[in-house]
Amino acid sequence: MEPLKDIGLPEKYSVTDKITLSDIQSSLDAIDRKLEFGMSARQRTVDLQEQEIKRLHLLLEGKNKQILELSDDVTAYKNSAEGNRQLINKLLNDIERLQQDVEWYKRTFETRSLLGTLKQKLFGTIGHKK
Repeated sequence: MEPLKDIGLPEKYSVTDKITLSDIQSSLDAIDRKLEFGMSARQRTVDLQEQEIKRLHLLLEGKNKQILELSDDVTAYKNSAEGNRQLINKLLNDIERLQQDVEWYKRTFETRSLLGTLKQKLFGTIGHKK
């Protein structure tokens, strides 16, 4: 008797009882209501899931745009960092050359005697004119 109970037939019926057409109709109506209720519940679930999918798609699209923008920013920062690195290396080379010049001036004008400096200038100039 359990299968009859599952499809909505009242428990009072047994296989040996005579079932009238109105009883069958009311049982079919009960089955129909249960099916409609189940289908409408499933449809609501499907609708909610569709809404959630749409929301997630929009969220994903926004994240993808953000990733592309950040990727562009990273590329720009890398290029800027490379340019800054090259500029820093150039400035370090300039500083090194200027330090060498300062050392040469120190050796030339501070540690040499006046006579040695004049001799170098005179003979250096004459040597270059030859």
